[in-house]
Order: sequence, then structure tokens, then C-alpha cells
Amino acid sequence: MRKVGLMIILLLMAVAPALAIGEEKETTEKLEYSFYIDPLAGPEKAEFEMILQNLGDTVLSFEFPTSQKYEITVVDGSKQKVYQYSEGKSFTQAFETVTLKPQEKMKWVEVWDYSAEGKRLPEGEYSVTAQLRATSVNGKTVSDKKLITDTKIMYIPGENPVFKNITSEGGKGIYKVMGEVRPINGKFYFTVEDGHNQLIAETGVISGAKYPQWKPFTLEVSIPENKLPQNGSVILNLYERSKDGEIIHTYPVLLERFNPNN
Repeated sequence: MRKVGLMIILLLMAVAPALAIGEEKETTEKLEYSFYIDPLAGPEKAEFEMILQNLGDTVLSFEFPTSQKYEITVVDGSKQKVYQYSEGKSFTQAFETVTLKPQEKMKWVEVWDYSAEGKRLPEGEYSVTAQLRATSVNGKTVSDKKLITDTKIMYIPGENPVFKNITSEGGKGIYKVMGEVRPINGKFYFTVEDGHNQLIAETGVISGAKYPQWKPFTLEVSIPENKLPQNGSVILNLYERSKDGEIIHTYPVLLERFNPNN
């Protein structure tokens, strides 16, 4: 009997760790999330949109050691760094937390003017890398940095010789576009479209200035609300025409984005 009792005790001792491991696996929380960057290259600046999304059914808390939530680095074709978001900035040295409900997302946007050491970078392809600076999620250390790092290729356009310092304001079909212009023949044009339909046909504008003299201009744009897209972007295209009538020196201007999911 003693031998039987001893064997039962030994068997239970051998099985207990396996049961404990199985129980731990069952209670281990599955963390599902994504982090990515979308670089949007405009004529004079780039917008970096970074999205952190909770893809699972559990509330996620991302812990950061400082107020810096991400790092952005841009390198040229020779792998030389030309831009780093954190350079010249100061951040609060205190732990911060970002909490996302299931399926919830958070977006950050940064703007860069293509300059490095006070000069505009040449036209070409550049590599943009964003990394979330979170050190842990729900108290668990982020050991694999690949999960919070994303790299995209961005093409920086050449500097436009006719349009510069272009800005826009307004919404819901009423917009104002401002900037400086120096068309070769003293006249430039614009159209407005949403990627599928032309909302405003080609319209000519007499600038009162000719190359190389810069002159400020303002455009008032009005689009009926029933023509605005439910999902998409409204783009104003600035350009001039060559002596042969060819469209040259195009400059797209984002007036407004429409996204029912945001």
C-alpha cells in the first residue's frame, strides 16, 4: 500500500507542472495590434501619417518611457540620414500610456519640408522608417521591434519653378487657396477633381506677373455640397500650358479628405 501511495504522489507531482503550464497558456492574453506609416509626398512638403490600431478584442495599454510616441527617420539612396523627427526636440522624461479599446485606432501626423542642413533635397526616392517608442504593452515588454516598426519608400518631387508656398483653408465645398506664382506667359490654370470626377473644369487665371517675378495670388473655390465625394479627396490642380498647349509645372493641392470611417 505504501508503494502504491508513493507512486500516486510521484505521478501527481509529475503531472502538476504540465497542468500549470496548460492553465497558463489558456489564460495568456493575445495582443493583436499594428503600427504603420503612410508618407504623403506633396510638392513642397511631406505629411507622415502614423496609425496605431488595436486589432483584437482586448483593451491594450502602450507604455512609453517619455512623451515621445514615435521616431521617424528618412534616408537617401546611399543610406545617409537626411531627416530625423526627434532632432532638436525635447520630450518630457516621464512615463506615459496610450490606451486603445478593441478595434480602436490612433493617428499622428507630422510634416517635413524636404530640407536638410537648410537646403531642399534633390528629387528622388527616399526610405522612410517609423518606430513606435512603446517599451511594453499591457505590462509585457516589447522584445520584437519589428512589430512596432514600418518602412516605406517615398518619392520627393523636384522643386516647382512656377508655384510655391501654396496653402489652402476651408471645408465642405468652400475653399480658399493662396500662394505665390510666376507663370512664363503671365497666365496659369486650375481644375478641381475627386480622383474620379472633375468638379470644376479648367479655369484660366491672369496672374499679373511673369517669370522670374513672384506674385501672391488667392483663389476662391466653391463646390456644391451634393457633388462632394462621400469617400475620397478633393484635389485642386494648378498648372500652366506651354506654347504648344501642353500641361506643364503641375502642382496638386489637397483641399479636403472625406472618409466615413474616421
